[in-house]
Amino acid sequence: MQLKKEFKIILNDLRETPSFLYFLMAFIILLLEYFGWQGPFYKNIAPIIDYRFTHQEIKLWAQPYTTLSFLLLMVLIPAIVFKWRADLKFEGLSLPYKKELGPYLLFAIVMLLILSLVCAQESFYQFYPLYRPKGFTDWMIFELIYLPQFIAVEFFFRGPILFALNKRIGRLSIFMMTLPYAIIHIHKPFPEAIGSIFAGVILCHYSLKSKSIWPGVLLHMTIALGADFFGLYYSGLLSNW
Repeated sequence: MQLKKEFKIILNDLRETPSFLYFLMAFIILLLEYFGWQGPFYKNIAPIIDYRFTHQEIKLWAQPYTTLSFLLLMVLIPAIVFKWRADLKFEGLSLPYKKELGPYLLFAIVMLLILSLVCAQESFYQFYPLYRPKGFTDWMIFELIYLPQFIAVEFFFRGPILFALNKRIGRLSIFMMTLPYAIIHIHKPFPEAIGSIFAGVILCHYSLKSKSIWPGVLLHMTIALGADFFGLYYSGLLSNW
């Protein structure tokens, strides 16, 4: 009887919106880690098809798998949950006012300047871009596949879940969302992983202020594109095109 009572307490806790949302995020992040990015693709799918493709072609195929996994796990599943629960609303998806864009522009300039220095480190230009393109067209094809994953990232960490938590626990929601955001950077270069903590706090703040994820999406895409450009530049690949 005591065990049944304790189990009911846990279930009642999970019915509370913040607890339920954090439980949902934990579940989705574990699915991402085991099934939803390049690592699981290389482990589970690449061995089946590697005799047909070169190493770089395998890396290219890993990206649509990753982007689709992100969109499925970080957008579609939360969207279904929000549609199912009457106490949750889709917020943070409207277009921002122009006056809200200034901080994002400043942040983009600062980050690109930092990237121009940090990407000179071998650990960065050996990591980015995730696929080594053969030329400009090849690079653009990769980026068109790669960049949409940041819609999923911003939707998940700075979208409806953040706004729902903010209504119930206030600005503590910013820091609650920053922890899982930092965790998904665990496979990235160490400076980027550390930077994700500060970026997570800043992006959550401005998403709540602007009531929109879209400036964050554009910022994230700009930074990702910049990292790939500087990675190509410092690795010497650009000069070979």
